[in-house]
Amino acid sequence: MNCNEYHIIGMSPGNSYFKDEEILYLLKTTIDRFGKVAILIADIPAISTYIALGYPENRARRDKAIPKGNALKNRVRKIMAKLGYSEDIVRIIDWEHEVENNSEYQKSYQNVLELYKQNRAFHSAADTTTYLVLESSKKDFDDIELATGIAVHYLLSEFAFLEFAPSFLEATKVIYVYHKNWQVYEDYIAGKFDHVVRPNLGFLLL
Repeated sequence: MNCNEYHIIGMSPGNSYFKDEEILYLLKTTIDRFGKVAILIADIPAISTYIALGYPENRARRDKAIPKGNALKNRVRKIMAKLGYSEDIVRIIDWEHEVENNSEYQKSYQNVLELYKQNRAFHSAADTTTYLVLESSKKDFDDIELATGIAVHYLLSEFAFLEFAPSFLEATKVIYVYHKNWQVYEDYIAGKFDHVVRPNLGFLLL
């Protein structure tokens, strides 16, 4: 492994996939192969997902996104302790205090948002990915297009963070580790939307 590479595992608040055994597998496998890992739990962006699912903003934050994010972080810490990993080996990123108000992240978010607004192919791919997440909730939506337009903030925030991550983590390259293909991101880093190849960003299916 290039010592200047940083692997990031993304875990979504409220995603039932991330049971203890899956977290243990992802942590152990990544660290066995690469030596260290960062954990990205985008709890603040997830507020938009819960608003799209019909919760008022205060409840989306107080009752859903933040507590689910904290519960996920605590489970990661418990599994870290079980495996004997220190915070030098597993870095849990605190979105609220490290990312949300960071001026470089905000600049990155504006760039991704501009691409979403201006690039029809990226707009469509981001909306389709978000729509499928909302559809999997089995909720009835009065206006699924409106809900998608709110919830897509989560995906755009993740993209913006990953663009910002090399400088944030002082790495030449960050590799996003996930348990299934993330086609919209794989296409994005390959430059399929804007013809900009991003060699400092990678994707690993684990």
